[in-house]
Amino acid sequence: MTFHKPTRALANVQAVIDGGGQIMVGTIAPIKNAAVAHDGAKTLAMLKRKPKESIPDLMLRLDAAIMTAVSTGQRVDEINKATSDTHYELRKS
Repeated sequence: MTFHKPTRALANVQAVIDGGGQIMVGTIAPIKNAAVAHDGAKTLAMLKRKPKESIPDLMLRLDAAIMTAVSTGQRVDEINKATSDTHYELRKS
């Protein structure tokens, strides 16, 4: 997969999909208003839509979060508690 700094709209989202990964947006039970990027081997980003955030803005944040995950090697996670590792523990909203 080739990842890009976001100079082109959603270039990193496209790189995930083109590389055999997937992007999920919507209800990913039990989370409503989520956006998740998975590269086919691991989850890169898990975002929770902010109140009044548009879907295009959420997708731009997801694109940036993918780049952050790739460049740091750390998953960007707004859904689980900071103490969770491979066992997901939902944050209290």
